[in-house]
Amino acid sequence: MNCPACAPHNGRVWQGHRVSVVFPKNNEEKEIAAAVSDFGGIEAVDEVLVVDNNSGENTAAQAEAAGAGVVREARQGYGHALCRGLGEAQGE
Repeated sequence: MNCPACAPHNGRVWQGHRVSVVFPKNNEEKEIAAAVSDFGGIEAVDEVLVVDNNSGENTAAQAEAAGAGVVREARQGYGHALCRGLGEAQGE
């Protein structure tokens, strides 16, 4: 992590905290694996969670294959998916 704001903490501002990355997604099968891999490779990230919001293709399967946790939200819409993900996330 190369963040000037984190320098006083040796780049470890997250220590002692659980960090979750939540992706509310719908029909993102082609992009989701790369996003999960990018965030999953960051030392500070404890959990990558993808909320599948009624995708009609393989978003959930691609996310799981890339190492993300997956939950499903039946109510359509970004807000519903985001709220579901934040409720399911284990981070602080």
